[in-house]
Amino acid sequence: MKSKYFPLNKSVNTKLLVFFLIVAILPLLTLCYFSTNKSSEIVNKQFGNYGLYAVDQLKLHLDASLKQMDNISGNILTYLISSSIVIDDHEPATYSEYTEEKGFKRYMSSFENTNILSVNVVTPTGRFMGNDGIVTERLLKSDFWQQASLQSGKRILIHHPDYYSSAPAGDVISLILPIKDHYGLPAQSKMLIDMKADSIMSLLKAFEDDTKSHLQVRNLDGGIVLQTSASYVSHANDIVWSKPLESENWVVEASIPYPLFFESSRIILKYSLFIAVMSLVLGLVMAGFFSFQITKPIKKMAQSMRRFGQGELSIQTPIYASDELGYLSETFNRMTSQIRDLIDEISTTEKLKSEAELKALHYQINPHLLFNTLNSIQWKARLAGQTDILKMLEHLVAVLEGSFNVKQVLVPLHTELEIIHHYLQMQRYRYGDVFTYTLQIEPGLEQRLVPRMVLQPLFENIFFHGFIDGQGHIAFTISSKDNHIHAEIVDDGIGIRAEHMAFLSTGQVIPGKTGGLGMRNVDERFKHHFGEPYGLVIHSERNKGTKVKLKWPKTL
Repeated sequence: MKSKYFPLNKSVNTKLLVFFLIVAILPLLTLCYFSTNKSSEIVNKQFGNYGLYAVDQLKLHLDASLKQMDNISGNILTYLISSSIVIDDHEPATYSEYTEEKGFKRYMSSFENTNILSVNVVTPTGRFMGNDGIVTERLLKSDFWQQASLQSGKRILIHHPDYYSSAPAGDVISLILPIKDHYGLPAQSKMLIDMKADSIMSLLKAFEDDTKSHLQVRNLDGGIVLQTSASYVSHANDIVWSKPLESENWVVEASIPYPLFFESSRIILKYSLFIAVMSLVLGLVMAGFFSFQITKPIKKMAQSMRRFGQGELSIQTPIYASDELGYLSETFNRMTSQIRDLIDEISTTEKLKSEAELKALHYQINPHLLFNTLNSIQWKARLAGQTDILKMLEHLVAVLEGSFNVKQVLVPLHTELEIIHHYLQMQRYRYGDVFTYTLQIEPGLEQRLVPRMVLQPLFENIFFHGFIDGQGHIAFTISSKDNHIHAEIVDDGIGIRAEHMAFLSTGQVIPGKTGGLGMRNVDERFKHHFGEPYGLVIHSERNKGTKVKLKWPKTL
């Protein structure tokens, strides 16, 4: 008997052992692999988003400080223009001149607070009016002032001043503004405003310590305005986060070495490999143990599981007994039912998610607040007699009304063309008559339906990425063939780089770029409404222009 059944037992044990390796170990390793990649992707994305958000907050803080100094200089110039004060390039000779100058100094000192160190004016001959804490001779002889005197325009610099009688504890932001016209002061006088930079430096230091990155502020020419460490050596593969300032031609830039950026991914991979190895060892031990304890009913269940693993989700294993093996069979049957229900639930969830993402595109801005604000600006422009601004706002409101009309998913083609008309009028007020536009549309197509707000992003892409200073020509042709509408938008702008076309043609985001999102959005909306065969096709040649082709079925 032993000799008779041993081969059979050995064959069953071998099959069960292989089954456990396939069904238990390999899926576990696959799950470990994909979960590691997905976890690393999510962690890196969140870290990257955090870096961009933090750099953006630093940019906003710098912008707020620079705008505050600009407001102070504007208030002082307004004071000089609106008053009859006249200050000459010499000490006051009369009591009236003395009181006027004293009143002007008092007005400048009124802007000084915990952040603003001093507000001063220096005449062409070196006569100083302002904060008593500044030693005039030190200021005029300092390298900072000598370099500023050589430049004719506005200058902003972050530095550590040496011209105060009691030196500030940290760096300051200095604004030097030449006063070219008279404005009650000697021509070519300069205004000097010093602001504490302690809070900015604290933010820079905190961000650098938190992310292990190197921060610097540089101008568009590449010159470094401020950096946290001059000893940092950059590498070609560094991860860089940057944000341009709105008030000045500066860029806040944070660099983090490539290994540090992906350090979390390496840790996740290390622990995942450890868990995978431990799971593999445990799986082998358990498979070997149970393979000697399982009999024929489990072999049947193993066959059922193999079929389930091959995609036959409706499989149910027979229950031969009410013992532990029967309970295992019942559990397997319940598991298959739950998985089928879970697959159906996931399918429904993904469908709802797709619809929610599409609706989210229409609710990115609070339209009520925006239209109220624009209406207020329109009235101010009308009262001020600014007809150009009024007309620009009227065109902008027309464009925004089209974008916020979420009740209509599909709109007549002439509605989209009206939005394009208003958008182009806005660009004419912005750039002037430096671009031309032609439209050829086959009669009868104006009433055909098209997804709402799909043309304006394409024209916006031309002005933002194709044209230089708004110069160029756009040709828009709309025709029909074989019960389909064909639209073609051609511009003679700078075109798209060949390496970027590879990403756009597959619907991917260009690494390190924000361009192409509008095109991908338009293409996805056509496919969402009409199916995969429809959407847009892009042809572009560098320095020769871009052609975008659209195709969708005729719909009333």
